[in-house]
Amino acid sequence: MELPRHWTVVSSDIVNSSEGGYPRQSDLATAVEQIIGRIEHRCPYPGSWIRRERGDGELILIPAGVPIAWVLAGFLPQLRQEILGHNRNKHPDHLLRLRVGIDSGDVSVDAAGVPRGGDAIVDAARLRDCGASREASVAVPGAPVVAVVSDEVYRRVVPANALGMEPWMFRSVRAVVPDKTFRAHAWLHLPSQPPPAVSAAVDEPEASPARDRPASTSAVDPRDVARRARQAADTHRRHDARQQGDNLGQTVYGDHATVTNYGPINKGGGSA
Repeated sequence: MELPRHWTVVSSDIVNSSEGGYPRQSDLATAVEQIIGRIEHRCPYPGSWIRRERGDGELILIPAGVPIAWVLAGFLPQLRQEILGHNRNKHPDHLLRLRVGIDSGDVSVDAAGVPRGGDAIVDAARLRDCGASREASVAVPGAPVVAVVSDEVYRRVVPANALGMEPWMFRSVRAVVPDKTFRAHAWLHLPSQPPPAVSAAVDEPEASPARDRPASTSAVDPRDVARRARQAADTHRRHDARQQGDNLGQTVYGDHATVTNYGPINKGGGSA
């Protein structure tokens, strides 16, 4: 048996593929195969990709010789552009859209080139199917590609601004697939546009992201967090203004507030 080797794993799924019967399903699946084939052919880095049809999507193994930064900054934008071209003259009911999960890691591939196993294969599929991915697909119906990338992939590319990738292009999310007991810290990314707000968004990654554990049955709405932060800040400001004067600033950033107290003021003039 072949020893596992490192791959970048891309798992794709066609949005609403079951609608329209087999003619539409066949057309969309064929379009995806052709689009990915053209992008592989244009890839500037050597190495053969492994591609396998998986239901209404594809499993793609991109060799380690292809930088992960190119997968985010080259493959995904080209995928978006190709899909836009495909959809240009299509009826709204026949538009092609993809949800994509991306992870990297060791994968076992047999002598015939068939993927036989690896956590990255499983995790890429879970990222593709997580609630944040599905919610973003609904929130931005015109987005040709909605991607969720693993925290490992993000940290290898974005903090270094590799190939122009910047943090604003990604939104930190909890990737949860309850029926698969999957939960992980990941990053939502829509090529060429800021990612939308989703209920699974988080300000900070969890201290120790857990995978393959039952997801919590309770969820915290970020909007409630923002509301409570503003209420607390207002209460603090009113109380502090009575005690020391109005030398206090409050700034709200998204779903959190920063309250700054510059110290007491001598109402008679001059600083205390």
